[in-house]
Amino acid sequence: MLTEQTSRRDFLRTGLLTAAGASLLSSDLLAGPKKKPSKSHIGVQLWSVRTDVQKDPKAALAQLAKMGYKNVEGFGYANGKFFGLSATEYAQILADNGLQMPSAHNMITSKDYTNGQFSDSWKQMIDDAVKVGQKYSIVPYMLDFDRPQGKLMADIFNKAAEHCKSVGLKFGYHNHDFEFKSYDGVTLYKTLLDNTEKNIIFEMDLYWAVVAGQKPAEWFNNYKGRFTHVHVKDHDPAKNVSVEVGEGDINFQEIFNKKDVGGIKYFIVELEAYKRTPMEGVEISLNNLKKLKF
Repeated sequence: MLTEQTSRRDFLRTGLLTAAGASLLSSDLLAGPKKKPSKSHIGVQLWSVRTDVQKDPKAALAQLAKMGYKNVEGFGYANGKFFGLSATEYAQILADNGLQMPSAHNMITSKDYTNGQFSDSWKQMIDDAVKVGQKYSIVPYMLDFDRPQGKLMADIFNKAAEHCKSVGLKFGYHNHDFEFKSYDGVTLYKTLLDNTEKNIIFEMDLYWAVVAGQKPAEWFNNYKGRFTHVHVKDHDPAKNVSVEVGEGDINFQEIFNKKDVGGIKYFIVELEAYKRTPMEGVEISLNNLKKLKF
């Protein structure tokens, strides 16, 4: 395991992390060359600036907006609150800064679906996601006990997607590196893609996919249109940790050249390790990301 995984994954295990961002198949992307391609959106996963946003969400969001971000991807919903704020209060801060939160990471495990019913806490989280203007609810992580039962999780995801659709949301899943390990001879990622409905989107974390030895473009070719979101953070080959976009060895342009095949609409900056302050890091990532063609 990479050392930088510890804090984020431990946070997810506690159940405090709920965030999102996912994406659905866009017919415009697959309709052929005569169709105008869907607009691309740049955003930032708030986990990147977690200390700042947990300490003072109003100031942190204002700083991100000043950098030029228009979209953020959420995390950290807990006990009916967004960083201690009600859905109404949080939505107002977003609006005051000209920001939208199209996606957020919203955790779900097999324990949230028992006897054919979702837990009240999970349903409340989805209801509050709607209140702050989310369009996508994305599962950020799969706990150890759920990984060997990929088909069961795919079935739960299908049912969760039905519930999300009933309130106007799309449902998705975000990967780390373990999804590319085999269970019963098949990678977990393939099991999830093969056994979920096509309206469920996958937010590919490009860093974790590359670290796992994968070529994102091959997955785009094999599962066209399923990847409406990507997490964009670079890879330091010397330290084997994530770094700011443009300061590592990932060939993002090669990946982005296949964006229409994958269905990508949302390019979301994320940092898990830091060479400088988090705010400086996400600003550098934004500026370098804008230099690429997508």
